[in-house]
Amino acid sequence: MTDTTPDTTAKKRNIETILPLTPLQEGILFHTLLAQDRGLYMPQMAYFLSGPIDPDQLRAAWAQVLARHSALRSGIHWEERADPFQIIYRQLPLNWEHLDWRGQDTDTALNAVFEQNRRRPFDLRRPPLMRLQMAQTGPEQHVLVLCHHHIVLDGWSTARMLQDVMAFYHGLGGALPVARPYADYIRWMKRQDRTASRAFWQDLIAGTPGPSLAFGQDSDTPEFDRQSWPFPDDLADAVTQFCAHQGITLNTLLQGALGLFVAQKLGRSDVFFGAATSGRPANLPGAADMVGLFINALPVRIKVAPTDPVDVWLDRLQRQQAATIEHEHIALRDIQDGLGTLFDCLLVVENYPVTIGSGQSDIALDRVEFDEWTHFPLTLLVAPGHAGMKLILRRDRHVLDDAALAEFIDRYVAIMRQIIENPQAPLSDITGPLRDLPAAQTARPAAVAAGARMPTTPTEQTIAEIWSDVLQTAPPKAQDNFFAIGGHSLLAAKVVTRLRRAFDIDLPVRVMFDTPVLADMATYLDARQAAAAPTQGANVMEF
Repeated sequence: MTDTTPDTTAKKRNIETILPLTPLQEGILFHTLLAQDRGLYMPQMAYFLSGPIDPDQLRAAWAQVLARHSALRSGIHWEERADPFQIIYRQLPLNWEHLDWRGQDTDTALNAVFEQNRRRPFDLRRPPLMRLQMAQTGPEQHVLVLCHHHIVLDGWSTARMLQDVMAFYHGLGGALPVARPYADYIRWMKRQDRTASRAFWQDLIAGTPGPSLAFGQDSDTPEFDRQSWPFPDDLADAVTQFCAHQGITLNTLLQGALGLFVAQKLGRSDVFFGAATSGRPANLPGAADMVGLFINALPVRIKVAPTDPVDVWLDRLQRQQAATIEHEHIALRDIQDGLGTLFDCLLVVENYPVTIGSGQSDIALDRVEFDEWTHFPLTLLVAPGHAGMKLILRRDRHVLDDAALAEFIDRYVAIMRQIIENPQAPLSDITGPLRDLPAAQTARPAAVAAGARMPTTPTEQTIAEIWSDVLQTAPPKAQDNFFAIGGHSLLAAKVVTRLRRAFDIDLPVRVMFDTPVLADMATYLDARQAAAAPTQGANVMEF
C-alpha cells in the first residue's frame, strides 16, 4: 500500500531530483560509515570578520545561498537501492546558531566548538549537511564557523559560497549569474571514458613494489589532533622565488619534497603518497564557479633515479602530474584494486582564493582557520596566504607521537631547503642509497575450492540470504569470500546494516574486512550473540 499521509506527500513534493553519487562521494560515504562516531570528513572553516555586521541579515544571506546551490540540499542514501544515491530537495531550513564569546579567549572557544561539532556527526539522510555558528567576540568582531560534511562540498566551493553570501548580504544577489547545478557535473562524469581512465592509472602504477605506508598501519582507535608550523619568512620567500625561477608550481615542489621524504624513510626508489586534486574539469563550462564535491584524493608515484638532477626530476614530476588531470575523476578504489592501501599520507595544497567579494564591503576578513579529520594517519595541508605560508598537520597520535611528528617536520623542511639551495645536485645527495624492489603481485581474494559446502547453520543461512540479496547472485557457499564474489566496500556497509537488523546486534563495518568468509562471519556472530545473551544492557557500537 502506498503511503499517502500528508507528511509523506509533502516530502515527496519537496524532492527536486535524485542523482547517483560520484566515485569520490562513494569513497567518503564508505569511510564515514566505517567510523560513524569519529567526526571524520566534517570540514570546519572559521572566518574571523570585523566591521559593522548585522547577524540577522547575514543569516538571511546564507539562507539565500542554500536555496541557490542544489548540492547544499543533498541527502545521501545507501540502503534502499543497489547503488547509493542522493536526493536533492527544493527547500530546506538553514541550521544557524548565535553564540556569544565576548570576554572569552577566542581561540579556546573556537577549538571547543570544533570539538563539539565533531562529536555531533551529521545524519547523511537528513540534509542540509551543513551548520553555521555566528559568535560575537567584540563590538565589531565576529567568528563565523561553517561546518559541513565533505560528501557535499569541497574547499573551493566554500570559497565560492562565501562570495555569494556577501553579494546577497549587500543586496547584490540579483546580479549573480544563474548557478549551474551539481547535476551537470554528474552528467559530465557519465560521459567520460571510465575504461580509458582506469587503463591510464593501471599503466601509471604498473610494476609498483606495492603500498608505501610511511607511518605504518592506521590504528583501530585513532586520536587525531592538529598542529601548525608557520614557514619562516626566509623559507617562504625562497620557495616563491625558486618556483618562479624553475617554472614549476608550488604543488610540484611540495610533492617532490614529500616524495623524497617517503622514499628516504622506506629506503625505496619507488613509492607513493596521496595528493588532493581539484577535480574541476576544464572542458565543463562554469565548473570553477560550481558548488559541490569535485576534489579527489589520488596516488602520486615517485620514482627516484639517484643520478638524476633535482631540477630535471621536478620538471618530469610536474609533467607526470599534468597528464593525470583528465583522469582525476576516477575513484581511488578502482586505481588500487588488488594492491591494498597504496599510501597513508595525504598532501593538500590550498590554492583557492578565500575572499568576501569586492573591496567596497565594510566587512573585512581578517583570518581563516580550518579543521578536518580524514582517515589518513597524516594529512599535510599547505596554506599560502596574505598572513604567510604555513603547514597544517593533522595526525593520529597513536601512529605519530610528538617525537615522530617533530622528526617529520624537520626532515620535510630540510629536504625542501636542499632542493632550493642546490637544484642541480643528484637526487642521491638528498635521499642517500635506496633499494629497487621487484613488482608486487596483485592480491585478490582466493576462489572457493571445488566441493565447498552450502550454509547449514541458521546463522550461516541468514548471512547467505543477505549476501545473495545484496549482491544479486545465487546463494553463496559457506567458504565464499564476500569480496571474491562481487562485494566491495559500499556493499559491505549495506550488508552490515542488514546484519544488524537480522541479529539485533551492533556490528562494526570492519567485521566485513576482518571476517570476509561466510562461515567465519557466522562463527563471529554466534560468539557475539552468546556473549550478549546473559545480559540485556545497552549495546555499544564498535569501530
